[in-house]
Amino acid sequence: MKRVWGHVLSGVTLSAGIAVAGGLVPACVHDDSSIFISNVLAPQYVTAGMACTFTADPTQPSLGSGTLDVSLVTEYSPMFLVGNQLVPRGDPNQPHTETSYVTLQGAVVRIVDSNGNQLNTFTNRAAGTIPPSSGTTPGYLAVGATIIDSVTSSNLGLNGAVDRVVSYVRFFGQTLGGESVETNEFGFPVNVCRGCLVSFPRAEMDPNLPEPNCGLAGAASSGSSSTSVPCVIGQDLSVDCSVVTPSASNGTGIVDAGGGG
Repeated sequence: MKRVWGHVLSGVTLSAGIAVAGGLVPACVHDDSSIFISNVLAPQYVTAGMACTFTADPTQPSLGSGTLDVSLVTEYSPMFLVGNQLVPRGDPNQPHTETSYVTLQGAVVRIVDSNGNQLNTFTNRAAGTIPPSSGTTPGYLAVGATIIDSVTSSNLGLNGAVDRVVSYVRFFGQTLGGESVETNEFGFPVNVCRGCLVSFPRAEMDPNLPEPNCGLAGAASSGSSSTSVPCVIGQDLSVDCSVVTPSASNGTGIVDAGGGG
């Protein structure tokens, strides 16, 4: 089984901010039966310092919606599972090369609010190759994409609100035969908040301090050296207050009423 390691995802992870007008998007064949977005892969808890892993297995856990805690991270970048249903063209008995591999080049993202009003649109670059199908089984690739950028998130989750947005994503690329292809447009809802993914276990709260706090984190023996952490802190999974420090919150201020978190 092919594995994609979290610490070497730079080749397939997408970054926001490339303008659509910059000429990145080619004229693509819109054919959902060629390449398609299957789902968003569920993140994992890992031991601090360990890498996160995602595979090309279509049966691995997936998400129906996401959560972004802007007090911890300002962009939302999940892992997508992208499939390729193109039939192999190579013939080992003939001088025909395989042209049905698809090299991803980027993704187009548009973000709307709960009322359908467009908040932003941008195009990302990408790098990753999806193998062709094997019989009736598509080839798959786990690939990351930033689908909420920091400019958009800066206006969300204010004053304790939880804002729900939907990011619509389309990946595009080329086959080795030179044909431009793109996926279906995949809509993924994300709740944006501030401080909602920081947990304050009762054993870590000092009763002499205003709550919530993390004043007894060290005494509770659940510090960052032993606590499991999300693949991306601030994205989808809650994180123990003992792991989060003011510097880790990008200076936006974690909800911690004077404790030692």
